[in-house]
Amino acid sequence: MADQKPDSRHPPHPRTYIMPVSSRHPDYTAHLADWLMMAEAVEGESAVKANPANLPKPAGMVEAEKDDPTNSYLYEAYTLRAQYPHWVKDALRSMIGMVSRLQPEITLPAGIARMEDDATADGFGLRQLFMRACRDVILFGRAGLLVDVDADGAPYITLYPALSLINWGLSDQRGRQDLALAVLQEDRRKGEDRFAHETDTVYRVLSLEDGAFVSQLFDDKGVAIEEPQAARGVAGAIRYIPMVIAGSTDNAADVDEIPLLTMAKAALKSYQLSADLFSNAHATCHAQPVVVGLDDNQDLRVTGPSAAWCLPTGGNAFYLEPSGAGSEINERLMEQQRNAALEAGARVVDVGSQESGEARKARQNDQHSTLYTIVITVAEAIEQCLRYAAEIVATSGDLRFAVKPDFSAAGVDPQIAAQLLTAAQAGIVSHDSFWRYISTGKLPERDWLAELELIQEQGPGLGGM
Repeated sequence: MADQKPDSRHPPHPRTYIMPVSSRHPDYTAHLADWLMMAEAVEGESAVKANPANLPKPAGMVEAEKDDPTNSYLYEAYTLRAQYPHWVKDALRSMIGMVSRLQPEITLPAGIARMEDDATADGFGLRQLFMRACRDVILFGRAGLLVDVDADGAPYITLYPALSLINWGLSDQRGRQDLALAVLQEDRRKGEDRFAHETDTVYRVLSLEDGAFVSQLFDDKGVAIEEPQAARGVAGAIRYIPMVIAGSTDNAADVDEIPLLTMAKAALKSYQLSADLFSNAHATCHAQPVVVGLDDNQDLRVTGPSAAWCLPTGGNAFYLEPSGAGSEINERLMEQQRNAALEAGARVVDVGSQESGEARKARQNDQHSTLYTIVITVAEAIEQCLRYAAEIVATSGDLRFAVKPDFSAAGVDPQIAAQLLTAAQAGIVSHDSFWRYISTGKLPERDWLAELELIQEQGPGLGGM
């Protein structure tokens, strides 16, 4: 029988799916608890204390609440006294400070040159995107970078944190394993009230349909709220999903280890130990007065050290004072957690410039994620996104986004700075070389031809200096 053309009056039935759009990848489910722990750790003490699961209720308090629900104040006081150490937040701030001193090497073709200063949906440049992506990878071990185009056809890059990338899949594309599915969970503001903050959860599904990239939006019930959007570049349909998943060790789709997870676990354990420590301290510092021998109809008020108690014959009065011996155990355990956190942080900030020999080799074999590898993987992910953007708008030319992870604390030598200033004013070195030295203490790595090109492009003045 000859093939029949499809009847345009009866379009083919939409494809049906067994699993809901909100289905989560098994690796996502396996790592979700750790990611939530990291999110609470960086948000701080208020977020940690808002989650009762972080501080189990002692058995005595459970029984007290069974007898009288108003005894819930006991657990509230127990939680209030506990202290959560902000080790993760402080470590993250220190690491991002180190990353912020790095200077990316950026070369872009003319068609996407504007992305150096306008690369994100909110109008920030590549350097800001790089720092944001490094922050997410340090915290969660991964971050998704998606290339899209705006209404004018200009490409930009959207950063999706690990908690937003709920599902993904690979398939054989052009002889290699490429991303064939990505489901992104997004929050969209309800209604049109600009002062409102309520949001709805929606799901953006990125997939390959008949070999072409398609994007579609669904609500939280799995109902499509927009028609499938076939993404097209200047040269036609896009044959891949323009997304890169940056990781802490590589840029594969697999979930990488979380660099600061050990520190977050130590902080949580220290928080739990501190609850007992400060509860013991509270009990020890408030001795319990006890009076023995009073009749039922007698009343005794504790009035302080300047008033005498009149007791009946054979009566007795004393204070029960806990020794607080258990506090020493808690303090010792909290110190162990602090040391574990410091050791974990030191492994992440492995800049690799001071250590050599067998000690360094043994530690490298331990396969811990380091800030060094994170900088490299994130820079490579952004460079790949830029190549996608260049292909989408059909522009060609030199393209490079690289960051040398040199964290050594180089200082600015005043004599060298003065010599560079004179050379820059005379047009012997570029203004960029002078500026980079006085801002970072290092000269950029480029050959003489590249330096000469900068000298020829720049104007004669040096900022009025």
